Amino acid sequence: MKRFFAFVAIAAAFGFASCNPQKGPDEPEVKLFDVTVQLAVDGTPFAVEGITVDVADAAGTATYAPVTDASGKVALTLPVGSYTATATYKTSENGVKTLYSGSTSSILVIESASSYDFTLPLTKVESQQIIIKEVYATGCPAADGSAGNSDDAYVVIYNNSDVEADASQIVFGFCAPYNANGTNKYYTGDNLLYENENWIPAYNAIWWFTSNVTIAPYSQKVIAVFGAVDFTATNPNSVDLSNPEYYWMSNNEISQYSNKKYQVAEGIPATNYLTAVPFNTGNAWALSNSSPAFFIGKMEAATVKAMCEDADNYDRTLGDKPAFYVVKFPKANVVDAVDIWSEANVAKSQVRFSADINSGYVALTNKLGNTIYRNVDAEATKALPENEGKIVEGYADDPSGIDAEASIKAGAHIIYSDTNNSATDFHVRKVASIK
Repeated sequence: MKRFFAFVAIAAAFGFASCNPQKGPDEPEVKLFDVTVQLAVDGTPFAVEGITVDVADAAGTATYAPVTDASGKVALTLPVGSYTATATYKTSENGVKTLYSGSTSSILVIESASSYDFTLPLTKVESQQIIIKEVYATGCPAADGSAGNSDDAYVVIYNNSDVEADASQIVFGFCAPYNANGTNKYYTGDNLLYENENWIPAYNAIWWFTSNVTIAPYSQKVIAVFGAVDFTATNPNSVDLSNPEYYWMSNNEISQYSNKKYQVAEGIPATNYLTAVPFNTGNAWALSNSSPAFFIGKMEAATVKAMCEDADNYDRTLGDKPAFYVVKFPKANVVDAVDIWSEANVAKSQVRFSADINSGYVALTNKLGNTIYRNVDAEATKALPENEGKIVEGYADDPSGIDAEASIKAGAHIIYSDTNNSATDFHVRKVASIK
């Protein structure tokens, strides 16, 4: 079902909205030029009617809001000047949401121009059915007020659609280096060397499910990283990860992972254990406890296992020793990603995902029990008829103002933001959602 932006009020005889400058009695007549802006995707006209195109002059003092005709084009009259045009269009079909957005500042209206026809290129981003909803990795204060450890780390994946999702082939990894503020040898100047390549550097190990996993519409799965036990038994500030419905990144049958942090509650069945093939040294998965660049992908178990065991697929940019090996994980198999930075080290940090995977970052203060939580798509969530009277608002940390967890408890279905930009998709939640 397609959702079109509402048509704006149209002004002037040409049929478009504008606020052209008003001339005084002694001022010369302002010369106007007929301008067209064509929306396009990959060089092809984006023929969708009813999309609002926001146009503003360089000073932001004159703004225009025409809407596209059936060919995806807008027409307006502009005085001489430099302009920026932006447009956003959302649609949803078969449970998959798609965002088209773009901006151009190359609209230059001058008297000597041979043409006043411009193109506004849009980028297509398909919202994945399965997304990262939450990452809790930096720990919380111990019972005595001191800084606690981060053995209680967990992640939550979510079915962001109204169709049941098959998560059996979802895999979990993180992008090198461990910390956003660590030395990053993948930069050449200001650019990541794999920016235009077909892979990202996955570090340490990649995990996968060992059983079939389905996620009901607007539902989630919690995956414990190191310990799947009730951490509140020894630290009331922590979380309880002993729920039999939770999953666990198990060190079972991974002899290299001998760290004592790996522990599991008896009630969690073996079918809920994940497994991995480590491809560098260490006695535990080295997920950063301050600033991980976490991602999920989609790949068959046999394929990811073979990829992690194949030394020909290792990248040695960080060093030619097993401790530094990374796997070249295919970008085409990345489903979702979030780049987390430590608030104390933002000035020293760098993004680790290439822009085609994720842009931006979200920062938090470590060891406070805070968690990285996805923002609500307020427009989409409020549009669901079953949510009438069930949405809880007044939550300041989410830009939408919607308290997702309180709304879920009230019976609402939540649709989360998914723009492939950590800065606009996530916020810091003061308390872990499973508490």
